[in-house]
This record gives sequence, C-alpha cells and structure tokens, in this order.
Amino acid sequence: MKFSFLITALVGPRGESTQESFDIVVCTPKWLLSKYDETEIILGKNKLIVLKFDMERILARIKKLFENCEGKDWNEIAVRLSRIGHWEFENYQG
Repeated sequence: MKFSFLITALVGPRGESTQESFDIVVCTPKWLLSKYDETEIILGKNKLIVLKFDMERILARIKKLFENCEGKDWNEIAVRLSRIGHWEFENYQG
C-alpha cells in the first residue's frame, strides 16, 4: 500500500477562540520510496509514517501527541507542536 495525504490540525490555547494551523503529512514507507531517491537522506519532520491506512488510529495518535504537549505559554507549546506538524508561524519574524 502506498499513499500520502495532508492533515491540518487547528490548535490554540485552552479557553481561547484563536487557532493556528499545523500541517502533518501522513504517508507510508512505500510512498517515501517512490518520492525520494534511495541515495537521499530524509528527516521525518512533519511526517507521520504509517504501515496501513486506519484513519481512527491516525487521528487518535495525532490527538494524543498534541494533547500531551505542555509549556509555560502558548508560544512555547506551539514551538513544541511544530516538531510534530509544520506550524503556520514557524520561522515568523515580526
């Protein structure tokens, strides 16, 4: 089985109505092999690698990763979440 799809998680501080997006590519090892040359070295950042399609388990795993993330404030939490999914404000300099 070979597939890849994007999941966008909208997450924000508890008790607030604001949300920020975190993008995660869900893919199989076979998809990685078809996309990248065997001589390449791939960092798994922002990728969730699965061996079979089971949307319930995929969503439960992402939810658990996000819910277990803690920090002293939202920015610290968001930076930690950006290790799981690409944060829309990653590398933002305002």
